[in-house]
Amino acid sequence: MRIVVTGGSGRLGQFVIRDLLSHGHDVLSLDVVRAPSLPCPAWEADLRRIGDLYQALIGADAVIHLAAYQAPGLASDSETFSNNVTTTYNVLKVAADLGLARAVVASSVAAYGFLYAPRFWPPDYLPLDEQHPCQPQDPYGLSKLIGEQIAESFARRNGLSVASLRLVGIVFDVTYQTFPERWKNPQARLGGFWSYVDARDAASACRLAVETTWPGHEVLNIAAPTSSMPEPTAELIHRYLPEVHEVRPPAHPRWSGVDSSKAARLLGFRAEHTWERYIQAPPVK
Repeated sequence: MRIVVTGGSGRLGQFVIRDLLSHGHDVLSLDVVRAPSLPCPAWEADLRRIGDLYQALIGADAVIHLAAYQAPGLASDSETFSNNVTTTYNVLKVAADLGLARAVVASSVAAYGFLYAPRFWPPDYLPLDEQHPCQPQDPYGLSKLIGEQIAESFARRNGLSVASLRLVGIVFDVTYQTFPERWKNPQARLGGFWSYVDARDAASACRLAVETTWPGHEVLNIAAPTSSMPEPTAELIHRYLPEVHEVRPPAHPRWSGVDSSKAARLLGFRAEHTWERYIQAPPVK
């Protein structure tokens, strides 16, 4: 397929582009800046200018929309919200207008509301699946939730096949040498419930989603199956989330706080890169 990737110069964008190319797809990158090492054609484009998008998506089969502020605090709250919502709307409108068959949108686990919450509250249950209520308080999480609603709207109105991928904390250090440092403070990862996904697996999920079609819009969690911590997850919950009484744990004792079983079922997604493959857990005390 000919696939347009927005945000192709970003860290995830570069992983996604390499993965797509390795599976035989033609790729065009769109970004406000061009990374010098991109292995595909690249256009500099402002996605808030919808004319740029019409030019770029003519003749495309699909689009993967990654371009966004990646967290709160990188710009003002108003800029974060307005940029992320406007660019998502523009990308999906152009995709629908030009008759593209499918689109993939990078959403975030922040859509649930816990990750950047000014005032934290316990989840209804763990691990989080796509049915858990979303109550974001921050501009980034709110922009991602509204992006999913925009995708739902275009899927209903225009028949566009859209996947919104709720990506968890993406690990770009593929050697995992930073993990022992994060093990010292499990509470710092409380908002994501100790979930993570390797950048290579996140890229694979984007490709699988763009290679799969269904009628309408689907929201899919994308996470490694196990926790980023060496302790059993039940112990972490007992220590840091005693208010959570409904737990639906998978078989693994260090299960992730975000459930990706829907992505496994619909996409065939399976995380290949987990920290246990690269570093050893600390000895049990």
